[in-house]
Amino acid sequence: MARVVQVKGETPRLEDYLEAIYHLIHDKGYASTLDISDTLKVKPPTVTLTVQKLAAKGYLIYEPYRGMTLTKKGEKTALSVISRHNIISEFLSLIGVEEKVAYEDTEGIEHYIQPITIHKIEKLVDFLRKNPDQLRAIRDYIDD
Repeated sequence: MARVVQVKGETPRLEDYLEAIYHLIHDKGYASTLDISDTLKVKPPTVTLTVQKLAAKGYLIYEPYRGMTLTKKGEKTALSVISRHNIISEFLSLIGVEEKVAYEDTEGIEHYIQPITIHKIEKLVDFLRKNPDQLRAIRDYIDD
């Protein structure tokens, strides 16, 4: 699992872009502004401006009409966002939160959670995975 880092001064939207770009590059081999537009449901001119902003901040290298690549800083940040997302999502799933609600809550929480909190949730998720009887007892208790 990627080390979770706090991204100081970045907005949740910029983190969403980095996450989307990372997934597109790893799924398709590249990320175009049109792909990002479709993924994030925003207009292509908005994507272009945001991608330029991310490039200026050193998160990616962007060449208009040629594509983009994440820098080490961009990939590290994207992996951190993905890791936070996965930890929160798994935690909510383990405690029995319905999938659609868990997804929406994860999207809301992942950008605002402090590193110490995500670390403790990650440890709890690991414990619950290794102790199914404890997990069952917790789920029985909260489902009442």
